[in-house]
Amino acid sequence: MPSPQSVPFHTCDVFTDQRFGGNPLAVVLEASGLTEAQMQAVAREFNYSETTFVLPPSDPRHSARVRIFTPVRELAFAGHPTVGTAFVLATQLPQLSGAERIVLEEGVGPVSVEVEWSLRAVTRCAFCAPRLPEAGAKPPPPTADLAAMLGLAKTQVLDQAQWWTCGMSFLVVPLTSVDALQRCQLDLALWARVLAGFESRHVYPVAQADGEWRVRMFAPDAGVAEDPATGSAAAAFAGWLAAHRPMTGSRSTFTLRQGQEVGRPSRIDLQFDHDGAKIQSVRVAGASVMVSQGTLLV
Repeated sequence: MPSPQSVPFHTCDVFTDQRFGGNPLAVVLEASGLTEAQMQAVAREFNYSETTFVLPPSDPRHSARVRIFTPVRELAFAGHPTVGTAFVLATQLPQLSGAERIVLEEGVGPVSVEVEWSLRAVTRCAFCAPRLPEAGAKPPPPTADLAAMLGLAKTQVLDQAQWWTCGMSFLVVPLTSVDALQRCQLDLALWARVLAGFESRHVYPVAQADGEWRVRMFAPDAGVAEDPATGSAAAAFAGWLAAHRPMTGSRSTFTLRQGQEVGRPSRIDLQFDHDGAKIQSVRVAGASVMVSQGTLLV
């Protein structure tokens, strides 16, 4: 039997400054020797929402190529893996120490990440969405079906549900209150039936409270029963906000809270620039904290 490869990894919690909060992420460094099947097996072993694999960039002007895997499949783009991978690279690689900008080559294309520092430590990473938000072409299912799917009364679901994407599609479902959001229980049988035939089946219920937004994200088809923090959904949500909430000035800023219902509170800072009618750029930011490091035998 051949000897296994030794591959270094780090884990961190993303969109939080507290260990064991936020969304956990495994970052596998020096992954060039791994096959796609091995990457998928490693992601399944960690069983986090996503695991990333760092490879040399195809463009020397960029920092790294990154492949992102859920426990069941590869993704072209995801938010918390982008923030967390940039955090790990800036923290661990001497050539990136003090770097204010990192460019990651992901399946969706190059993703630019701003890195904020204090006393030689990374305090926050912010990515610019690789695509501007776009509304889905298909109308959402009826409000009554969405309410039943989430275990709610029809009166608790607002009539403004809509598909939005920034590289990954989410069904934004606005609710009347945080209490309704906390009561959401996804009925898997209804979820499969109601969203059959749609390109994506990621569900993103949201509710506004005290000047902030509380959000949740369900993606059983990706092996994620409920995600503690979803940066790509936050980027897509900017499109919904611009379409359904008045925009003033040239820049809008929002705080999103996620993960409370699964015991991993997270904070996502969302900012987008606009001309009063159209979004011109979207920025998603958050803190991360290192949790562990070690060696994989693959």
